[in-house]
Amino acid sequence: MKLLSSLCACGLATLTGLDMVATQAQTSSPTRLGAASNFSQGWNETNAQAALDLPLPRLRDSIRWEDVERTPGRYMFDRPATTWPDRLARNGAAVTLTLNWGNPLYDNGETPHSPEALAAFGRFAAAVTLRFPQIDTLEIGNEVNSGNFVTGLVKDAGLARRDAYHLAMVRAAAEAVHKVRPEVKILGGSTHSLPAGYLWPLLDLPGAEDIQGLAVHPYTTPIDQLPAQVGLLRGRGPAAALPLYVTEFGSQDAQRASDDLMRGYATLATLGTAEMDWYPFNERGDGLIPLVQRDGSLTEAGKAFRFVQSRLVGRVARDVSPDSFTFARLFGGTIEVVWGAPRTVTIDARKVTAYDATGARLAPTGLTLREDRALVLIGAEPLNSGSLVQFGCTPLVADSFYQFDYPSSGALRAAKDGFERFLRFAGTDTPFEVMPGQQRSGVLWTPYLGLADLGNLRLTADTIVPATGGRDNAVVHRYRAASDGHFRLRATFEVSPDSADGITVSIMLDGRELFARSGTAPVKIELPLTLRKGQALSFAVGPGGNARGDITRYRIQIFDQDRCANSPR
Repeated sequence: MKLLSSLCACGLATLTGLDMVATQAQTSSPTRLGAASNFSQGWNETNAQAALDLPLPRLRDSIRWEDVERTPGRYMFDRPATTWPDRLARNGAAVTLTLNWGNPLYDNGETPHSPEALAAFGRFAAAVTLRFPQIDTLEIGNEVNSGNFVTGLVKDAGLARRDAYHLAMVRAAAEAVHKVRPEVKILGGSTHSLPAGYLWPLLDLPGAEDIQGLAVHPYTTPIDQLPAQVGLLRGRGPAAALPLYVTEFGSQDAQRASDDLMRGYATLATLGTAEMDWYPFNERGDGLIPLVQRDGSLTEAGKAFRFVQSRLVGRVARDVSPDSFTFARLFGGTIEVVWGAPRTVTIDARKVTAYDATGARLAPTGLTLREDRALVLIGAEPLNSGSLVQFGCTPLVADSFYQFDYPSSGALRAAKDGFERFLRFAGTDTPFEVMPGQQRSGVLWTPYLGLADLGNLRLTADTIVPATGGRDNAVVHRYRAASDGHFRLRATFEVSPDSADGITVSIMLDGRELFARSGTAPVKIELPLTLRKGQALSFAVGPGGNARGDITRYRIQIFDQDRCANSPR
C-alpha cells in the first residue's frame, strides 16, 4: 500500500520506452482485472456481499502467517481473517495472495531471513495454497523497496542488500509451493512505483528465475507516462520477458477515479500487463477511492470497474492512437477507449454508441476528447477502418508532457519527442542521462533524466529540479519549427512553496530573449509567435541563488494556429 510521495541517479543507454513495449503489447493475452482489499485485517459482511454482488472476479489480499501457524508446524484456518477465501468461492473468484509479514515463532517476528524462518515461511505458503484452491497467484512481499513493509535485519541491512533477502523469500515459497501445486504463479519484485534501478539488479541475481512475474504498484507514474516507464523497465535483461502484474493501482481523485480506472486499465492492457488490481476494494481511510462504500453501494469507480469487467476484460487490446496527443485503445476490434488533447469526435450513430467511464450512455453528437476523461465507443462492427469514428483537427504540435520519453545515450531528444531536452551548464549544452529509478537511496523511484554527477538535477514529464548554479545553469526545452506559420505557445512553471529563493524562467528565439522572470510566483505564459521553418524556441528553467526546494511543475505546449483554420475542432 501507499507511500504516495516517494523519495526519490546511474546512466545507461536505452531504447525509447514506447518502442520497447510495442511488440510485446501486440501479442499479449487479455489483462485480468481484480481489486485489492483488507479482509485479512478484519471482516465485514457488507463488503463480503458487495464482492459477491459486483461480482468481483479476482481479489488480491493476504492471510497473516502468525494467525495460521500459532504452534510450530500446525496450521489452523479457524478465524474470519484466515478463512475469507471460502466466502468468495461461491462466485468462483480467483485470488492473488500477498505473503509478507513474519511470524513471532521465527526470527522474532521480523521479515524472515534465517534458513529456519525461510523454510517455515515456505511450508506456510504451501499450506495456504493447499487449503484454498482458488489461490492461483502468490505475491511475495509488499513494496519491499520501501521502509514500511520490511522489519528487523532485512530493513536495517539497507536497500542495496534487500533484494537478496527478498529473493530468498521468493525462492523459499516457490520451492515449497511448487511441490504441491506447481501451477501457482509466484510473483516477486513487489515494488512501489516502477524502479528499474532497483529491479534490474534483483533480476540479475542467481536464482531470480524463481520469479515468474513482476509485481509493481505504479502510484507515482501518471497514466499517460506508463508506456514510457514500462518500456524502459522492459528494456534490459530478464525484465523484458517477465509478465508484469500491477497488483495495486488507484486514484485519490473522487471526481476522476472512474476515468482513471478506465484509462489505467486500457493503457496497461495495451502494454501486455497480465493483471491490474484496483486499490482499494473497500474503504481504507487513506484517501484512495474504493470500489464500494461502507454501505456496500458502488462508487463511480466501482461502476467503471463493473463496466470494464463486462465489456473489456477478456479482449486483447491494441494501441491505435493516431498521434502523440490522442490515446486510443482498441479492444477486440469493436470497442475503443479514447482520451487526450481536446478535439472533436464524430461517430456513425447508426453503428457506434458512446459511453462514459461508468457505462452511462452519451449523446452521439457534440463528443469531444478531454485529457482526464475516458470516452468508450462500442461498435456494431469493427472500428479499425476509420469510417465509423473520426477525430477532428488539433492544432497541438508539441507537448512536453505527452511526448516525454527516454532518449538513447547522448541524444538530446527521444524519437517521438517534440522537444530537445538538455542541461545548459556554463554555456555548454549537455545531454541528459537516463536514470532508471531507485538505483540508490534518496532518488526518485521512477525513471527520470539527470546526470550522474549532479545528484539533485531531475527532469520528468511534469517536474523540473534544476541543478545548483547561476542563471547560465538551466534545464532547457528547445522546439524547432517544422514549417513557417503562426503559432501560439502556452507554458506554466510553478515552483514548490518550499523553494528557498525561487527559479528563473526565460524564453529565447534563436538566441533573442522574448521573456524572463524570476522568483517564487507561478509563471503562466500565453504568447503568439510567427516562426520560420528551423527557428529554435528555447525554454530555460534555472535556480535562483540556490536550488533548495526548487521542485517545479511545468508544461509546455505549442499550437499551430494555421493548422485547423479550415477544419472543425
